[in-house]
Amino acid sequence: MNQENKILDQLKGPPAYENWRACLSGHSTQTADEYPLYTDTHVTSDEPCIAYGPYQFLNNVFLSSPKQELRPAIILRVEIHLDYNPNLPPNLGKTDSELFHGGSLSDEIAALGSLALGIRLKAGGVSRMFNNSNPRGMPVGWDPKPEPVLLKVDQQILPTAIGTHCLEDINPIALLPFLSRDAAIALTRAARLYQDAVWIAESEPALSWVMLVSAAEAAAEFWRSEKEAPLDTLKISQPKLLALLEKTGIEDLPSRVADHLAVLLGSTRRFRDFLLEFMSPPPPKRPPEWAQHSWDTTALKQTLTRIYGYRSEALHSGKPFPAPMCHPPLSKSEWEAPAEKPTGFVITTMGGTWVAEDIPMHLHTFAYIVRSALLKWWVASTKENEAMKSERST
Repeated sequence: MNQENKILDQLKGPPAYENWRACLSGHSTQTADEYPLYTDTHVTSDEPCIAYGPYQFLNNVFLSSPKQELRPAIILRVEIHLDYNPNLPPNLGKTDSELFHGGSLSDEIAALGSLALGIRLKAGGVSRMFNNSNPRGMPVGWDPKPEPVLLKVDQQILPTAIGTHCLEDINPIALLPFLSRDAAIALTRAARLYQDAVWIAESEPALSWVMLVSAAEAAAEFWRSEKEAPLDTLKISQPKLLALLEKTGIEDLPSRVADHLAVLLGSTRRFRDFLLEFMSPPPPKRPPEWAQHSWDTTALKQTLTRIYGYRSEALHSGKPFPAPMCHPPLSKSEWEAPAEKPTGFVITTMGGTWVAEDIPMHLHTFAYIVRSALLKWWVASTKENEAMKSERST
């Protein structure tokens, strides 16, 4: 088997996932690299180093900054257990974007950390390399990857993404190698979208809305494909089309068409059902009742349907999310948390007018819903994969 085929045979999931699987399989460490992870939060930890498999997170122990400056508060150390470079393309002879998400192994870990901690977190270029010749590590500066840039204004659209966060809370990452490969791909893509959404939330909240919806949709597409056959989706979403296909008398035509349309059908329902399936209780700290969004299932279903509609308009018609849903939430010193929805019966701004029912939620509330759902799905997918493996072994 040549090296190219060997790489194709091994790299079936995201590099960070496959590297961890190789570690669990007993592959020895080939090399190790360190990357700075940039954030604008104050990171604390009881231990100076938190380790999960081949990945170590070292707290740089920056003091809290009132300006919430972007700094390399965490160092990610990556031990490579694969006998090839996971950051290189596996095959230059054909197009293959199955694992593509726009980043490298360190970006995957940073995105999963961003999701686990609920903070802005991005990786810089490699800063130190370890090998047999340099067991203590050699500082390097040749990586062309630029340091991340964070644009912020004097507002707090995502107030929970700043402040102090504990590095130990990154522990959901310990579940990564126990997912199926397909689930790991879906999780990585969702985490990357979440990571970008919270990164630009303060400067481009309308785009952050789009990315948060896409993050949930990336996971929902995999989750629904696991739960529902394409023909069943066609039956529910397009019953008239199914009836026309059945009238042709061609026995397998409905199934064939359903397979081709599986990704397109029922997108709103798939998105909404995923978030409702993995819905968490309301945030532990909330504003006064009049500034809260109802956590009743019917109310949440209506809001999620409207949000998905706004995302569709943003993508297909160029109409941004309503301005009031992109504004900083109302907050008062005596409240435990900012308002979960825009307040007022009607809001007029920037050439648009919206009544209260059409602006049902603030961005930070939706970010809480999406992150909580993705984390619960992450855990559930791990348990489901382990259960399936147990059934196969008995």
